[in-house]
Amino acid sequence: MSNVDMRYQWSTLGAVSLVFIFLNAATFASLGVVLFSMIEDLHWSQTAAGFSFSLLGIACGVASPLPAILMKRISCRVIIVLGGACLTAGFWLAGASSGLALFYLAMILVGLGYALAGNVPGIFLIASWFPATSSRMIGLYLMIGASGNVAGPPLVRALVAATHSWRIHWFLMSSVAALIALICLLLIRDSPLAKSPEGKPAAGSVADHEARWSEREAMLTPQFMLLAASMTLTVAGVTTTSSVAVGHLVREGATPAFAAWILSLVALVATIAKGVAGRLCEKYRPSRVFAAGLALQCAGDIALSYGGSPFGAFAFAAAFGVGWGCSYLAGCVLPLQYFGREVGSRVLSVIWLVSTVAAAGPLLAGVIADRFGTFSPIFAVLAAVLIVLALAVVNMRVPSQRRALQN
Repeated sequence: MSNVDMRYQWSTLGAVSLVFIFLNAATFASLGVVLFSMIEDLHWSQTAAGFSFSLLGIACGVASPLPAILMKRISCRVIIVLGGACLTAGFWLAGASSGLALFYLAMILVGLGYALAGNVPGIFLIASWFPATSSRMIGLYLMIGASGNVAGPPLVRALVAATHSWRIHWFLMSSVAALIALICLLLIRDSPLAKSPEGKPAAGSVADHEARWSEREAMLTPQFMLLAASMTLTVAGVTTTSSVAVGHLVREGATPAFAAWILSLVALVATIAKGVAGRLCEKYRPSRVFAAGLALQCAGDIALSYGGSPFGAFAFAAAFGVGWGCSYLAGCVLPLQYFGREVGSRVLSVIWLVSTVAAAGPLLAGVIADRFGTFSPIFAVLAAVLIVLALAVVNMRVPSQRRALQN
């Protein structure tokens, strides 16, 4: 690649990483912090406010295939900038909201912006610019982005406390989104390798099978179905533990402050694990890294179900955090390795669409807690399914391309 290409290689990585940090810090991780102030000020019910969180997740999940569809027609840079525009509008509407209808619309726009600017175009760009070290660089990207989950809540809490206004927070997020969209417009470029692959990928990196696979063929493979099920359960586990772990640990005898700290520790461990897992996926088969991650999530769920002691809580944070990070990274790498950068990115977007059903996890946990007086059964159910999937994934092989090669 030329010197100009090398410049855009690193500027693209920096820009998409910046977008992902902002997305994680300003949306799911910190929404609950802002909602607390909005509920008090606008006298919303918990149910009405909580529905906005569900709308954000549903909009993000349903819109997940949109970047892959648009990638056939426009560049990833334009897609990400469009996502930034949706975020800018959504955050501004959130700041201007006084009623639920406008705020719900704002969350739908933010969810759409997240899907357009998030990891589907980001991972495709990184895989295209870094063909020989794709797994490592995707791991770095996910690790940097996940740091927003760790830093977002305390930063937003401090901002709202300092300004005494949730509206200022939303308007500031709108301004930052617009600035980041401009940065992406200036710094992101689609790689020439996206259309003209050159060189041999290293072991464990993203292979080039775009010409051999169609989206339909890829989604009919057992590997796709197993990946979709495993990623959906990973998302369900993360969503469920994030929503009920504090309440569960408090019921088991922990203080609220300690329980909240444990949840933050899980996010920190997962952030580091995503970076390490990228390197592991280059040294070992990503399917084995994925299986190990699922097994560790299982161990974490079991530890959490008996999390009455500090040892159990710390065991949960360590096992679940590492498992989450490894599973998430390997689950993003495997579709690209199996089906190629272009088709793999579209397949990944469909996996995110399927994983939208994971939003039912917290609701199911609540029903179980109301019935049995404890959250422990939901963790046992998650652990049982995770270990079954781990055993299936560890034996997963590269899908056969016989049909694709005959076409």
